Amino acid sequence: MSPVSRKRKPAKKKSAVSDERRQLLKTVLADAEDALAERDPVEVELMASTILGDLWHPSDEGRDVVLPLIDDAARRPSPAARALLRMLQHLALTEEQRDRAAEAADAFSAMPEPPWDLGDLTVTECWQQADVYGDGATLLLCAARAGHAHGLVAEVELSGGGLGDVYLTDQVGDLVDSMRAGEEASEVFVTERIPLPKARRILEDAVAVNDSAAALLPDVIAEDPLTPLRALVAARLRAMPPAEPPVEPPTFTEQEREELVRAFLAEADGVRDDRWFTDCVRFVVDYGCDDDFGRPLRVGPGKFDLLLEDVLNTEGFPEEFLATLPEVLPPWGRWAGERSGLRPAAIERLLEELDEITEEFRDLLAEEDADFDHETGGAVPIALRRE
Repeated sequence: MSPVSRKRKPAKKKSAVSDERRQLLKTVLADAEDALAERDPVEVELMASTILGDLWHPSDEGRDVVLPLIDDAARRPSPAARALLRMLQHLALTEEQRDRAAEAADAFSAMPEPPWDLGDLTVTECWQQADVYGDGATLLLCAARAGHAHGLVAEVELSGGGLGDVYLTDQVGDLVDSMRAGEEASEVFVTERIPLPKARRILEDAVAVNDSAAALLPDVIAEDPLTPLRALVAARLRAMPPAEPPVEPPTFTEQEREELVRAFLAEADGVRDDRWFTDCVRFVVDYGCDDDFGRPLRVGPGKFDLLLEDVLNTEGFPEEFLATLPEVLPPWGRWAGERSGLRPAAIERLLEELDEITEEFRDLLAEEDADFDHETGGAVPIALRRE
């Protein structure tokens, strides 16, 4: 390789990286300029969180684009640069990023501070409206800054499904009243104030599920409602007391699982004494023990929906098993619901929804060209591997 070639290739690569960083800085400084016109700190937080959401990607582990952005902004003293650094000081996702942004912003002593302060945030309480089945909940984190209250609302799938919708509200009192009214009008919702360490555990676990899904399916990142609010949610979590320790799910022995199967077959109405019915019951028990955090007796529309979806996405189930499983779920739902203490109205509501869930399951099985996803795999229970 000639000396000319050796000089040309590195120079071209360096220029491309430099251009990319200059364009990024130009874009975010324009956003920070808009933020300087804001007076509501929550709106500024939302703008900063959106910037960071655009820069975040689960596959970028080890490739930090925010630290270089902070360094580039630190070399461009201006009111907009100081505003950007203050935004990152409070909203950036890592402690190193926040500390470096704060240090750089403090160094701009000749520049005016932004007209807002993103510090002094307090999370005061959390309200939760959860269904009695344990399928899902809506959490309302109530926060205050300089006497101004606002709330962060997060819809959580409690069975390992992560966060659904996430949004901000300034109508905190009205929303709490609405949650209470919803409980009075329904037999399946409970509204209560929960301890902040418990709320943080629920939200941290849910965020981890969303991040895991994003790592497996990068295309869903743009559709994930958490993406533009990830940094803001993380800031609220940091303002809360430490999360309560995670609870290890109980384990069930082979004997305990068989005892549940025998008890159901002996006590429930609508059971049959044949191999496939018994195998399906054992499958439902195993699913609750192994895939529902050690809760074989928990029943709910969400749980049954996930169970049947997993069956559809798993190869190897015999036709007899697939035909029998929808017949097992209603008597199991009633029997296990009674044993777990659900009120009669909640059980009836469950069975109504279960009719629709199993009908859809049968329809999907009947479609010759059903679009099954076999990539998730899954082991067929030992009881189903007989010749």
